[in-house]
Amino acid sequence: MSAARTAETVALPRARAGAAAMFFLTGALFASWAARIPALQDNVGASAGQLGVAFAALNAGAVGGLPAGAALVVRRGSPAALRIGFAVFAAALAAAAFSASLGVLVVALVTMAAGNSVVDVAMNAQGVELERRAERPLLSGLHAGHSLGVLAGGLVGTAAAAGGVDVRVHLAVCAATGLVAVQIAAGALAREPDAEGAPAWAWPSGRLLLLGALAFLAFLAEGAANDRSAVHLRRERGAGEGTAAAAFTGFALALAVGRLAGDRLLARFGRGRVVRAAGLVAAAGGALALLGPGIGAAMAGWAVLGLGLALLAPAVLGAAARVGDGPPSSAIAAVTIVGYLGSFAGPAAIGALAGPAGLTTALALLLPACLLVTLLAGRALR
Repeated sequence: MSAARTAETVALPRARAGAAAMFFLTGALFASWAARIPALQDNVGASAGQLGVAFAALNAGAVGGLPAGAALVVRRGSPAALRIGFAVFAAALAAAAFSASLGVLVVALVTMAAGNSVVDVAMNAQGVELERRAERPLLSGLHAGHSLGVLAGGLVGTAAAAGGVDVRVHLAVCAATGLVAVQIAAGALAREPDAEGAPAWAWPSGRLLLLGALAFLAFLAEGAANDRSAVHLRRERGAGEGTAAAAFTGFALALAVGRLAGDRLLARFGRGRVVRAAGLVAAAGGALALLGPGIGAAMAGWAVLGLGLALLAPAVLGAAARVGDGPPSSAIAAVTIVGYLGSFAGPAAIGALAGPAGLTTALALLLPACLLVTLLAGRALR
């Protein structure tokens, strides 16, 4: 074994731990913000419509940050891109917490979303590099860290809100703690091979476009479940507030559990077979949630949907990194942009349909989306 190969092998456990910390911290910080949205809205006196405008601006910042993330990874490597992106993310989160007007809040959210997108591309590029060194799937387990971070950040945010902690204090502490932890964790990460002269952007075409379509469907379903699972239990099944919230928690836990097991499944059966099966599992879970009798069946259905969706993002992004001759970060950013469009379009379409058709009928959009994943997986992941 060459000296370079030996060094890669020795550094792998440390780099994997650093990457897992990155995924966890990013999920926790974003969830901390999401849990305190009502307090931020009160601080700037924003109406529901004005808050919708702020979220639209946030989405624009998220899409705009992806090409920047790809360029940074190509030119500086994913460890440096993570440090830079997370610094912007954390600083903008603190600025959002201290915003005294809607305009300042919108600027802070746009900047925060752009920084988070840089981090998103860089984290996945780091995961792909670790998979290359380990010669086996690792990305699903890293994504599980993000899911666990979302749960942890949501719990802390909920406790802070219930305890009357000022949102400015809460988010400033979270931002500062996360920033310090990320700067330390980034020192353990692996540096990708030099990609000097490589294009920083890859337009999604051919097989990359098929992978983008899979990401669109996966992000659409996950975004809809995140936004509407608790609402569905509350409004359509008459569940209490605590039970309704538990439906979302069950979905999020199922995502984490599925991703923890994902690397072994992907290594044993391959991406194509796993994603085809995952689409069927997700469709079955969605059908149970919407059509099954009683609150228990609905809660179980949302959890099964989470299990089915768990492996889609890691499998698709891992496959995208191996398409074409360019650097992995370029392909990851291209596929993620298409996926983000799904995460924006899904909740919006369901919200538009829910008024005239009812929420259960609107959520039925999840079923063909999950079945399309199964149909497209054969060509996209061959």
